Amino acid sequence: MENKFLIDLSIKYGLDSAHVSKLVDMIYQCGLEEVDGREAQRIANYICEMNILDKPAEEVVEELRLKGFIQE
Repeated sequence: MENKFLIDLSIKYGLDSAHVSKLVDMIYQCGLEEVDGREAQRIANYICEMNILDKPAEEVVEELRLKGFIQE
């Protein structure tokens, strides 16, 4: 894991590598291809702040859609 943003998140929220992988996967499921982008970081911060990383990915993506993070 060489992404500074993901390293900072993992330290701040105590994420292990499995959680970071799931977080990155959720970002990709939102239709974003770059984890370094501003929108991806906004989504990752929201997921961690709201402590919803352990929810099923489908529920998280739906919540992000309802909150306006994902444009269709």
